Amino acid sequence: MNKHFDLSSLNTDVLNELRFKTDPLADKTVARIISSGFEDQINQVFMSLVQNDSISKSTFADFDTNLSQILNDYFEKSARMPTWLSKDQIAVGEQVFIDYGPEIFMLLNVSSLPMCYTCAKGAQVLYDTGRLLSHGNNVDPLARRLMETAQMILNVMSKGGLSPNGKGVITIQKIRLIHASIRYYLKHNQHNHSPWDTEVFGEPINQEDLAGTLMSFGPVIISGLKHLEINLSPEEISGYMHCWKVVGFLMGINDELLPDTYDDGFELACRILSHQSDESKAGKALTTSCIKFINYTMPGNAFDELPAFLIDYFLKDFAETSGKNLSKCIGIKNHEDIRDKIALSLSRYIVGEFSHLEDIAFVQKITQPFNKALLQGIIHHFNGGKDVHFLIPPSLKSSWKISEEWVNHKQITPDMWGNRLTWQKKKEIIN
Repeated sequence: MNKHFDLSSLNTDVLNELRFKTDPLADKTVARIISSGFEDQINQVFMSLVQNDSISKSTFADFDTNLSQILNDYFEKSARMPTWLSKDQIAVGEQVFIDYGPEIFMLLNVSSLPMCYTCAKGAQVLYDTGRLLSHGNNVDPLARRLMETAQMILNVMSKGGLSPNGKGVITIQKIRLIHASIRYYLKHNQHNHSPWDTEVFGEPINQEDLAGTLMSFGPVIISGLKHLEINLSPEEISGYMHCWKVVGFLMGINDELLPDTYDDGFELACRILSHQSDESKAGKALTTSCIKFINYTMPGNAFDELPAFLIDYFLKDFAETSGKNLSKCIGIKNHEDIRDKIALSLSRYIVGEFSHLEDIAFVQKITQPFNKALLQGIIHHFNGGKDVHFLIPPSLKSSWKISEEWVNHKQITPDMWGNRLTWQKKKEIIN
């Protein structure tokens, strides 16, 4: 019988045990594929999954009958929805996403993902697989992972995404199989990488790491919206949390790690951070890649100092509650060191005089032009003739007032701290 969420039971011993538990359904599926002699067809399977937005029994008809049956069994079982799912609460959560999508995507990049990178053992998996799963030379693999995460959130939170056979459900089913494949290949020393040290790191993509990532998309986002003075109603918070509880269930996360409320989710995130956060080469490299990607996709270079500032700012509450210096874990300086430089660079040219503002007002003011410019830049980057695309439904584009086209606005301004404020597409190539 599955355990229900009980914060009082999630002590260090239990969290340690959860590092050796994964996702039996997906792991058994990958094991069946390999033990049945179909390992050399894994790439074809995933190519088929990428090319299909919906899954039916005919999707795998061209594969061997046994392989097709293994895949159909998995997709049938993993499509099971929780008995406690509330369509009304999901609709409320989807509306939050419609109303605040650009802010949520900004927070994904400067809060959710950096928080995941502070967990050294989990970051090692992200770093190893980011380099291992390269799909072409024209897209940096770590940057590609950022886009894939953003696309997953978009698919899940768009209207109908969590309906039976919805795009979000299909995306989650695919991700579970990818996670299981990563676990297999990391542990079997594929691609000439060092073998995964389970004793040190726990299982790759284990239950604790999955729960921590889930919290980064739920309560961490809600906390970030609060700092932007977007004060959701209790019903909106409950609806948004419910959506991510459903995601956790579909992702194969244990019931004992699926909180209902924002307060419980915030506390769970902090317990995992307290248990796992530490300085690591992988976490710092991932954070550097994240900042580099943000700066590349933004027009001009006026905002180049801003990502590190925002990361430190949005991690602050979780750092205080967990007792860990999260910014230090990923190589980010205290935001006070760069605030004045940002204020001087941007004031009077973009958002007016604001160097005198308190931190919360400063962040609210400075993110107004930043969040939509970032989302527009991501769209332009990935939809600009590359082999991957970031797809946003037309209804959301309209709600968020964004377009596929990049408008070149070159603004001649004084040179500020070596940066000239310009609004045109950058020419550099990210490595």
